[in-house]
Amino acid sequence: MGLDPALCPFFFLVNAAPSAPAAPERKSNFFLGFLLLPPRKRAALSAVYGYCRLIDDIVDEGLKKEDAAAQLEFWRAEVERLYEGRPTHPVSQALLPHLQEQNLPKDAFLEMIRGCEMDLNAARYETPEDLESYMHGVASSVGYMTVEIFGYKETSPDHIREFARCFGYAFQLTNIIRDVGADLELGRVYLPAADMKEAGYSLEALHRREHSDAFIRLMEIQYKRAKQYYLRARNMVDRRDRKGLLPAEVMAHIYEGLLEEIRLGRYRVLFQKQSLSPWRKARLAFKAWLYCHGF
Repeated sequence: MGLDPALCPFFFLVNAAPSAPAAPERKSNFFLGFLLLPPRKRAALSAVYGYCRLIDDIVDEGLKKEDAAAQLEFWRAEVERLYEGRPTHPVSQALLPHLQEQNLPKDAFLEMIRGCEMDLNAARYETPEDLESYMHGVASSVGYMTVEIFGYKETSPDHIREFARCFGYAFQLTNIIRDVGADLELGRVYLPAADMKEAGYSLEALHRREHSDAFIRLMEIQYKRAKQYYLRARNMVDRRDRKGLLPAEVMAHIYEGLLEEIRLGRYRVLFQKQSLSPWRKARLAFKAWLYCHGF
């Protein structure tokens, strides 16, 4: 089906420019969702994105472990100051006007710090449940912030939190699948040991970057788990809230589209990172628009 600009603005979004300096980068999967928001919500999402980007960079920019840990401790204290109305850093000062207006939860900001801190210790994950703890920190926490910005009326608070939690897991597990090789360069392995054992693959084989039938089985386990997260998230939302949650669904369609592309390519992720073209992202955004409008 062709993309009809008369029905939906997504045809033009890939060439649009963000209106705020703290906007997500154009290559980010946040970008299309960002452009769908009205100005006030866009400003709130920009502020949240700036915070998440900063915390993530602390552990990914090559700082010494003790320096990174000290910065994360600063941000734990800064979140407390922020919620007391006296932030000291420009990033937290940008968040201040949106805390009450968008009902942004303090625990989500602290969870983001906790999750990123796990990367400092190069944690290994024995079970899928262990990995969920990490994904909750680095991904679901972002979902808890952003669903409040997007807005909902008919879905219960418990269900909307589960929606955010599961989409966070789905997005992060898609990233983990895509970034297996890149994460090895950083000394990080996110694939649970129990899944490796089930697939007949080993940590030694992973470090040798062996793309074998056992590796494909391992990736299939991750793929099926991610698909379950996507499905459960969507089942949490009242149909009447879908239009308001369109930015989240745009991101979900893009991430899930990437997941399908990786699977079609037989999980060639040990030496490369797969991405989607701007045109492919626009088509997936249009599909999300159709879904949220009941087509």
